[in-house]
Amino acid sequence: MAKSKREFYELPNIATSSDIINAARHSIKAAATSRPFTPSEGKRSLFTTRPTSSSSSIDLSELNVTPRVLSPIDSPKTQKRKDDQKKKESSNFEAYWRSKITPILGSLNMELENVDILNQVEELSECLLRGGFLTGSVVLPHQYKVKVFQCLINLLDKKDTRLLLKISRLLLCLGVYEKNLISISKLIFKLTRCENNDAIFLEEKTVHSLLNVLNQQKIEENGLAFVYCIGALKVLSANTDNTIGEILVQYGVLQVLERHLITCNTSNEMESEVKSNLLIQILGALRNLCDIPATEKLLGEMSVCEQLQYTMTHHYNDSEVLLNSCRLLSRMSLFTEMCAMLSHNNDILNLLLKVIDNYTNDPQLLIRCAFVLGNITGQHSHAALHLHDNGSIVESMLSLCKVYKAKLVEKTTKEKQTVTKDVLCKAVRVITNVLQHEKVAVSVTPQLIKMFISLGQIAAQAKIHEIALNVLCGLNNMSFYNKEGSLFVKHRAILTDFLIKLLAVNNVAITIETLGVLGNLAQYHDVAEKLAQDKHVFEIAATLLDSENSDLVYKSCGLLVNITKYKEFHEKLPSKIVTQCVEVLCDVGMLDVELSTVTLFLLWNILYLKEIKTTEEERTKLLTVLHDYTDHTYCESETWITQFHPVAKRLIGLLDSGSELLPL
Repeated sequence: MAKSKREFYELPNIATSSDIINAARHSIKAAATSRPFTPSEGKRSLFTTRPTSSSSSIDLSELNVTPRVLSPIDSPKTQKRKDDQKKKESSNFEAYWRSKITPILGSLNMELENVDILNQVEELSECLLRGGFLTGSVVLPHQYKVKVFQCLINLLDKKDTRLLLKISRLLLCLGVYEKNLISISKLIFKLTRCENNDAIFLEEKTVHSLLNVLNQQKIEENGLAFVYCIGALKVLSANTDNTIGEILVQYGVLQVLERHLITCNTSNEMESEVKSNLLIQILGALRNLCDIPATEKLLGEMSVCEQLQYTMTHHYNDSEVLLNSCRLLSRMSLFTEMCAMLSHNNDILNLLLKVIDNYTNDPQLLIRCAFVLGNITGQHSHAALHLHDNGSIVESMLSLCKVYKAKLVEKTTKEKQTVTKDVLCKAVRVITNVLQHEKVAVSVTPQLIKMFISLGQIAAQAKIHEIALNVLCGLNNMSFYNKEGSLFVKHRAILTDFLIKLLAVNNVAITIETLGVLGNLAQYHDVAEKLAQDKHVFEIAATLLDSENSDLVYKSCGLLVNITKYKEFHEKLPSKIVTQCVEVLCDVGMLDVELSTVTLFLLWNILYLKEIKTTEEERTKLLTVLHDYTDHTYCESETWITQFHPVAKRLIGLLDSGSELLPL
C-alpha cells in the first residue's frame, strides 16, 4: 500500500486508489493479473472453430486479362506513325519472346529435378522482368500469358516450398483474377501453416506480393481471395521473432488492414459469411502485429477503436468475430495511450459488459472481455464509475462468479479447470478495481462479501493464489472505505475468521494482503480481541518483524499497532518485541520513512502501557537511535522531518520522563 501520513489504524479521509490497491506498497497495483493465454496455433489455421479449405487447384478457364482500352481516332499520318511503331514493337516483342522466353517454357516440365526447375523459373522471372512484362511497361498479350500460366500451373504439384512460392509470386506479378487468385491465395496460405517456411517467405519476398494484392485489388470483388491473403499475413505475423511482423509494419500493413476493416464495416456488396471471415483474419492480423513496438504509436493515430465498436455492434451474434475483436482489444488495452482511448469510449465499455452478461457459456470470450475491463478500470476512474453508474458492473461480475464458482468444484478436465480459474480471476479483478472508488466500496452487498469469502476459501485450499490475492485486494478496498455501522463492518466477525485461516497459506503476497485487511479491521475491539485470542496470529505477526521483506514487516507492525491500543492484549506479546522494533529502526531508518514511523507507533503503545518489561540496555539503545535520527544532520528530507520526527520526539519524551500520554 502506498502509505499516507495518517496513523495506520485511522479510518481514511482520502479516496485514492493507490492507498489500497497497492496494499503491499507498490507490490500490487490495481489488482494485477496475467494476460489471457492464447495458445499458439499449432495448425496455423484460418479460424478457431470454422472449417476451411486448403485446395490449390487452378482453373485456366477463369483466366482474366485486363481488357485493352481503345485509343482516340487519330489523323491518317499520326495513325500510320503509330502503326509503324506498333509493328516495330511487335517485331521486337516476337524476337525477344522467341529467343528468351520460348526456350525456357519448352524445357520446364515435371520430370526435372526441383533444383533445375527452380533455376529455370528464376531465369524465366528475370527474362519477363527485363522484357517489361512484370512492371507493366509492356502488356503481355493474352495468348502469351496463357502459355506462361499453363507452364507454371503444371508445376504446382511439386512439393518444394521455395519453388511453389516463386511460382506463386510470379503468377501474382503477371496478374491473376477471380478463381485463379483464390487458388493462388489458398496455396500461399497452405504454405504459411508450416513455421519452417517463414524464412523462405522472407527470402522470396512473398509478403510483398501479398501486400501488392491487398493494395491493388478490390476487397468487395475478391473477398474469398482476401480471406486467404490476409489469413496468410495473420499467420506469418505471429512468427515468434517478429521479423516478418516488423517488415509488414514497415511496409504499411496496418494502414492496409485498417482500410479493409473500414470497407468490411461499411460495404453492402459482400456476402455476410465472406465479410465475417474477412473480419476474423483482419482482426487476428492486427492483434498479432500489436507485438511489434512500432504498432502502439501507429494504432493511436488510426481509427481502429471506432471500427472495433462498429464491428462488435453489427456482428454481435457472431461469437468468433467477437472473440477476435476482444483479443485485439485485450492487446490494445496493454498500451497506455490506447487504454486511455478505450476508457473514453463508453459504447465499447457497454458492449464488453453486454457480452459478459449474454455469453456466459463462452469462457474464452469472457476471459478477454474481463481482461480488457480489468485493464481499463484499474487505470481510469471515470471508466470504472461509468460502468458502475450505468452498467451495474459489480452485479454482472458477481453473476459470472456464481456460475464459474460452481464449475470450479466440478470434476472435469485440467484444461477446463484452468479456463474456469482464469474466468474467476479476471472477474474478481474487475470487481476489485471498481472497489477502488469509495461510492462503490460503501455500497457492497452481503452477496458480494459472502462470494469473496467463499471464493477466497476455495482458492486458498486449491492453491489458486491469483484468485485469492485478487479477493484479498478487493476486501482491502472495502475495509479501507467502510466505517463502523456499514454493511461490510457488520460482517467483520466472519471476515476475521476467514482471514486468520489465510495466514496459514505459504505465499508472501497473500500474507501481506491478509495482514493489511486484518490491520484495517483490528481498529474494532472485538476484532482485536479475536486476533489476540488466536496465539498463531501474534506468533506470525511478531515473527514477521524479523523478515527481510519490508512489506511484511510494515503490515505486521500496522496490525500490532491496532491490537496494542488495548492493554489487556499486551500479555500475548513476545518479550523480545522491543528489541525487534529497535532492530527494524536500525536496519531501515530514513530509507523507509513509513516503516520507521509505524514502528515508532508500535513502540509507543508497548512502552506507554508498560506491560512489557524493558531492560536498561534496550531503553538506552532506543534513545540513542531516536536522538541520532532526529538530528537534522542525519536526514533533511521533508518527509522524514514531518512524519518521523514528531512521533520520535514524543517517544523520547516518554522515555525520559515517563509522562502520561495516550496510546498511539
